Amino acid sequence: MKRACRDMLVSGLRLLACPLSLIIFMQLALSGTASATERSSASPISPSDYQKIAEQLSDSLDRRANPKTGLSPSYDGDASPVGRNGAQIYDTGLRLLAGSRHSMKIIRTFTADNPAVASTENPQTKALQYQPASGIFSWIRIQGFAEPDWWHTWEWSVKAGENAWLGKGALHYYRVSGEPAALALAIQRADFILALQDADGGIRIGPQGLAGDYWWRRKSTENNESALSFLDELYRVGGEKRFQLAADRLYEWLAGMYDRQNHLFSRGEVEEAGEWHKDGISNFAADTTNWLPIERILQDSRFGLDRGERLAEIERMMEATVRHAGVATGDGLAGISYSPHSRKDSVVSLEWTSQYALLCLRLSAEYRRQGDEAKADAWQRQYDDLVRRLLGYLQQVNGERVAAHAVYPDGRLAAGKPMWDDTALTPGAFLSAASHLYIGFAVQGIDPLRGED
Repeated sequence: MKRACRDMLVSGLRLLACPLSLIIFMQLALSGTASATERSSASPISPSDYQKIAEQLSDSLDRRANPKTGLSPSYDGDASPVGRNGAQIYDTGLRLLAGSRHSMKIIRTFTADNPAVASTENPQTKALQYQPASGIFSWIRIQGFAEPDWWHTWEWSVKAGENAWLGKGALHYYRVSGEPAALALAIQRADFILALQDADGGIRIGPQGLAGDYWWRRKSTENNESALSFLDELYRVGGEKRFQLAADRLYEWLAGMYDRQNHLFSRGEVEEAGEWHKDGISNFAADTTNWLPIERILQDSRFGLDRGERLAEIERMMEATVRHAGVATGDGLAGISYSPHSRKDSVVSLEWTSQYALLCLRLSAEYRRQGDEAKADAWQRQYDDLVRRLLGYLQQVNGERVAAHAVYPDGRLAAGKPMWDDTALTPGAFLSAASHLYIGFAVQGIDPLRGED
């Protein structure tokens, strides 16, 4: 089937890694998509089961995968076109990082570089109509091709950050397998990202010709943090100097996005009439803190005179993030929301809460290296508590554990709620691939963003 090109703005994408408690009780009922007969309360979970839970959450995605392409739907329960028929390359990259048993099939699907004819067995991946013409679509149509004129309602965007995560996943598979095609895919994603790098070092969100250059005229802090992590790792693996130089320039742009008064990174900036304007603090997005480049910051005198002061500044960033995007209940932090806007509705992102939990764990380790056992223990407890809450948000649907995209503190599905503005809404997914995978990383204490930084 020939694809008709029609630019559409996405309604739910971003602009822009001590022992646990002995018994964790899983409670809280899921409302909305799954019926009462399909869901049930879960039994208590012991710490010895954490690894098994992570494997189950990842395996549920592998079982949904196409046996030829390795791609699986990103959502279950969401009625939108991408929710019913799409695989996002961000969480496809996470599947590679989690060690999917379909990893080689996924690599082959993307190295096929299919630019036009779409089918279940041969999905379209390459976006040749934009400049640069080497991007991979953020959402891959993997099923539902019998729907009339489906391309008119499809999401055809291409984003730097999501290409970076696919590259990170390919690079991970190369490191564990030695597969040359995986390294080639990673380098191709890096070349695409470098083609989006502006003179100031920042990476534009997307290519020219997409949605009236909407994404070309925007730079996202989160997208740049993803790209920085990927380029740094690619340089460590392959030693190509051009990737290190691009990463260093990118980091300088990121440092310029830091608001020292509020201890937060700006969400990004927008080009208007040839000038770039930063987003204000009211547009703060919590993932800019979750994915901050810790090791670079700890070596940067702009964030403090020594490593201890820089670590204290990171701590202030995390505390400011909770003030602006943390969802609190009477018994503590229920999770991290997307923004101050979504925080007002008490919307908890399971993916972003997992990211923040891993940041707490990293801060605990850093303070332990500094010899500050009290602070190390405090951040360890915060990590432990967030993992307990994340496991409490898991539900049983049709006999398997599932993690929704977003929930309220009482565990109800938070569907159709504003994320960072009134146009980007939470999907109605009772199963989210990104939530599954990031919760799996969190309970294991594995940070997919930072790896060996």
